Amino acid sequence: MVAYLHAAPPPEASTPAGGRDALDLPGGDGGWVLLVGETARPRVAEALAREGFEPVLVDGARAALARLGVEPGGTLPDLAPSDVKNDAPRLVIIDADLPDGDGFSLCGVLRADPRSSHLPVLLVAKHAEEFHRDLAAGVGADEYLVEPVDAHDIAVLARLKAGRRGEEDVYDAHTTTLPLVSLMRALLSGVRSGRVVLSEEEGVLIFRHGLVVDATFHGERGSLAFRRLVCFGSGAYTVTFGPELHRGTFSMDRAFLCDQVEPGLERFEQLRVKGLPLAARLTVDFTRLSQELPSLPEDVEQVVRLFDGRRTVRAMLLECRFPEALAYEAATRLFMLGVLVPAILVEERERARESAGPPRLFEPVLAPEPEPGTS
Repeated sequence: MVAYLHAAPPPEASTPAGGRDALDLPGGDGGWVLLVGETARPRVAEALAREGFEPVLVDGARAALARLGVEPGGTLPDLAPSDVKNDAPRLVIIDADLPDGDGFSLCGVLRADPRSSHLPVLLVAKHAEEFHRDLAAGVGADEYLVEPVDAHDIAVLARLKAGRRGEEDVYDAHTTTLPLVSLMRALLSGVRSGRVVLSEEEGVLIFRHGLVVDATFHGERGSLAFRRLVCFGSGAYTVTFGPELHRGTFSMDRAFLCDQVEPGLERFEQLRVKGLPLAARLTVDFTRLSQELPSLPEDVEQVVRLFDGRRTVRAMLLECRFPEALAYEAATRLFMLGVLVPAILVEERERARESAGPPRLFEPVLAPEPEPGTS
């Protein structure tokens, strides 16, 4: 079994530590991407254009070779100089089935020619076949995907792999430009293995052959850590492709991610934009709590007890065992009811009391002085 899809020779020079920025596209744009075949062509072309790429579409293998100026085992008599683009594409996306051949053979031709051997190649098949993965690895494809493939996932893979392949299996990115959930959707649409490591936080995602198999985040491990990571993980991260053979703690495919995880994440993002700031520190107004308690569900106590004036909303959500969106909604509702109040208000009230000095309970009462001329 092939663990990952690369047949590239080792690099002459080592990759710089930390990898290359997956979103650092020279020249201010993404360059052009060659699409060969008819796989979801309009949707994929539109998604690539939104990511800053120029999609160039051709029907088959001969047209693709003409665009690239590659001559497989001889000359191309129909090749005109004007058909060849002066610069190389950032990525080549090839259908497995072509009207004048097959995508696997075309990928092999590109790998054999020095002018195209460096190009990253995605192979897209209409139907899964058991031998396809091994065949894709044998011809040096960077990724193998099976329809139906989401156009946005292909665009995300293009951002990761544009201009790089083979030996350059470490890519740097940032959650502000490529959110973790979008990255994982795209990675799970393929068959590669590897890991995603957050640079500034204790967060790791392990993926293998279209499945997330492990995650760690802030001392948690497993599916809970995965949820927490896609909700709270932020900053720079590194994607490393390669075999991941250690035993995982759970198994999550792309369908489960889209159907079960993403809806909660979308609700969480809505609350983060419109609701309580994650950095806010709240405490409990116990008088108000006693008034509202009869109308609150019993489980709300697990949320209330975490607001002690020291924890932030983010810390509460990380410690609470409820799903993140549910706990966030509960905290927002309690704040609207006045049960939770900003801790700073309570602190300012206490400081005002302290500045007024101690209560005058035991100071002696002085007798009034007698007026002059009186005895």
